[in-house]
Amino acid sequence: MKLNKILLSLLTGGLLAGVAQAQVTLTITGSTAFRSIAFDRVQFLFDAGYITAGDLAIGPGTYQGTMSNAIPSLRNTPVTVRLSFSGSGTGMLAVDQSTPVPTINPGTGTTNNTVPDLSFSDVFPESATPAINGSDFDQSIVGVIPFTFTKNNALVGITNITREQAQLLMTASGVVTNGTQLINGMPASFLGGIGSNPVYLTGRDSGSGTRITTQRNLGFTGTPRLWGLNGTTLVLTNGYSSGGNERNVIANNPNVIGYLGLADVAAIAASASPISYEGVAFTPAAVQNGTYPMWGYEHLVNRAGGLSANQATIRNALIAAITNQGYQTTNVNYTANFVDQTHMTVQRGTDGGTITSLNF
Repeated sequence: MKLNKILLSLLTGGLLAGVAQAQVTLTITGSTAFRSIAFDRVQFLFDAGYITAGDLAIGPGTYQGTMSNAIPSLRNTPVTVRLSFSGSGTGMLAVDQSTPVPTINPGTGTTNNTVPDLSFSDVFPESATPAINGSDFDQSIVGVIPFTFTKNNALVGITNITREQAQLLMTASGVVTNGTQLINGMPASFLGGIGSNPVYLTGRDSGSGTRITTQRNLGFTGTPRLWGLNGTTLVLTNGYSSGGNERNVIANNPNVIGYLGLADVAAIAASASPISYEGVAFTPAAVQNGTYPMWGYEHLVNRAGGLSANQATIRNALIAAITNQGYQTTNVNYTANFVDQTHMTVQRGTDGGTITSLNF
């Protein structure tokens, strides 16, 4: 009898050790505007000595190691987190439909396609194209993300854009050909500029949360006329998959205006600058008090019931690391690009929806 108890104890201990050491993998996709926060907070969860692969600024990138300090229950369980970003709507669809995304293998640096478990999104699932049923997901709001219309500094005199002007700009920018006739679009003077040259609008692709949020705030539902650079020539485009590509167009053509997240605006500050919307310049306080409406919530979603217990534990720790008040109010990686949730005095229930007070 005593021998049986000893054997049972050894077997149980071995099984528990095996569970503790089982590899946990998590693949994250979604919003390019929020990826800097994703990389920063994922890295925060790992113990010292983790290894990396790929590009840890824009991705795909991978971390591998343990999380015993941030998540004691995982002990020395090996954890691999892969990050690969392509846009909010695109990312949510990939999670919802189990569509693989390109990722990097730790150690070898080789590439492979992996089904994502989590997606960051600047928009609600219902705003994606095609729309996704929000009940497909477990959802958490982890931040507030503002956007600004941004112009090349050569567009002298343009300091503001109204909702109606922006709606018109969506379909009337640049110069197009109708048969053999060249038709000029919106002149800079229509936006307060000092020239009559047409303004060219650049922007993101239809899977981008930046584009979705901007169009929802404008109440614009059509197909925008967007421009990109082919060498030095402006050509029609369906939009870009990253803010980095869009900002390069704004920075490198004197007649271009677009819409960007704050990190992309800062990256081209030498040649471009944000303008006011509806007479209000962006500031964190203007978002928090409801006077600047060009913003959305940052969401983190996963398939409802689609995570293992350990994956859910890591997700919860990641959410806590991002929404920590001290992080959102003092860490420059967050404060320079986003708005902290703690001081929001307003809310909205849909992308571009009515802003209501949290205080009355």
